[in-house]
Amino acid sequence: MARIIFLLLLLFPFILNGKETKKITKTHVFPQYKETFYVLKSDTSIRQGSYNLESNGKLLLQGYYKMGLKDSLWTQYNLKGKLRFKGYYEQNNRAGIWEYYDNDEKLEQKIDFTKKAILYYRTQYEHHPFRIISGSDSIFAVLDRPPLFLGGSSRLKEYIANEIVPPLHKSGEKITGTVYVEFTIDSIGKTANYHILKGIGLGCNREALRVVKLIPDEWFPGVLNGKNVSVNYLIPITFDEKGIQPKIS
Repeated sequence: MARIIFLLLLLFPFILNGKETKKITKTHVFPQYKETFYVLKSDTSIRQGSYNLESNGKLLLQGYYKMGLKDSLWTQYNLKGKLRFKGYYEQNNRAGIWEYYDNDEKLEQKIDFTKKAILYYRTQYEHHPFRIISGSDSIFAVLDRPPLFLGGSSRLKEYIANEIVPPLHKSGEKITGTVYVEFTIDSIGKTANYHILKGIGLGCNREALRVVKLIPDEWFPGVLNGKNVSVNYLIPITFDEKGIQPKIS
């Protein structure tokens, strides 16, 4: 036993040295933000410790890494300092209860990732009929719970608005009108069959379809009579003179 303790005492400085960290600060010009985090001195590819993301001195994202994996509490804020989400990671996976807020800091979703349960959600399509797909057949019905995008409609709108690039006329004037992109969300939340249901052409159809296909595959499926179902989901994207105003359906 004494020999084992002696060996551990000899190894302790080397173990401790392996966990020593150094601070890294990265500044990005466009978009303008600053990252501050820590890495292991023994392997600078592994993040270890606190992480901050700021823009013009305002905190946007805060969290913690443990041996290169997201761990502990993570929080995100918008540019007005409003809370967007908060929740815990365990080895890079969401765990426990997460809360998602809209840009006015109103609760939009509350999800227990450990129990895989949606505890609360807010949607304007609670009584909206959806086309339910079953093999070659389909019916319209109001669901027990409509399909939900992780983080809510505010996150979905924000993603589309940040990604889309409005086409221009040759004269330099913006094209206006609405493009309707439809796709299927199956019973396990996977998406497929993207297509334009109704468009306005002039490059808008192609751009709207491109961006909708880029939306992260983070959907909760629709539920009917207590069972997950496959449904068609529609996203109208309006191109106007003031920019993009995505309307979620």
